[in-house]
Amino acid sequence: MKQHILVAAVFIVGCATGSVAGRLVVPAVRAGTSPTRWEYQCATVPESEDETMALNKLGAEGWELTSFAPAKWHGNAAFSVNEYTFCAKRALP
Repeated sequence: MKQHILVAAVFIVGCATGSVAGRLVVPAVRAGTSPTRWEYQCATVPESEDETMALNKLGAEGWELTSFAPAKWHGNAAFSVNEYTFCAKRALP
């Protein structure tokens, strides 16, 4: 009886992981096509500039924001940031 329960449990776990594993695999590039190639740009926006204007300018040039991080801290305060570094990408032609 215990052996039947163990076999049933292994079968259920195998079915559950098999259906999830197929979704986690990255599909291969199809023959005759090429994957998108990207170019990247990172820029630090000084505190004298407006971040929104800088991001709008990047967006108008076809850049897509991928990340941003504080570039310079003011004093010891954790939430007083003077500058941000923005990184963006766009598809190569």
